[in-house]
Amino acid sequence: MAACVALAGCGGLSHGAYVKRADAVCSAYAAGAQSLPKPTRYEQVAAYVGRNLPLYEAALRKLEALKPPAQDEAEVGQWLSADRRVAASLKALGQAALRHDYPAVTAAIEALQSAGLASSSAADTVGFRVCGRSASVR
Repeated sequence: MAACVALAGCGGLSHGAYVKRADAVCSAYAAGAQSLPKPTRYEQVAAYVGRNLPLYEAALRKLEALKPPAQDEAEVGQWLSADRRVAASLKALGQAALRHDYPAVTAAIEALQSAGLASSSAADTVGFRVCGRSASVR
């Protein structure tokens, strides 16, 4: 059993291989995503969300499809949960911007920041080099 875990987690990815594959997904997302400059109009926020949310959700689906090693399952679960909250907050931000609803935009930004911090912290715990970094969350 110990040999099985040391080699590849009994048929799954090793910790290093998992981190490498997840970081590759996050790198691909970061390459396609665009940063949000200081917006001055709701339309800019809505356009940002319209471009980045589909990319973020696609990356999240790929990350959820990766099977982490058994010893990383709890930490990866926390990280993916935070990333799901990031996606939900992005969606809420876009919807609020389309409605020109300043209080809802502010609340969505606060939720997005909180989820992003949780994602970053959980990513650090797992040992990612790219995932969870501000450049990959955008």
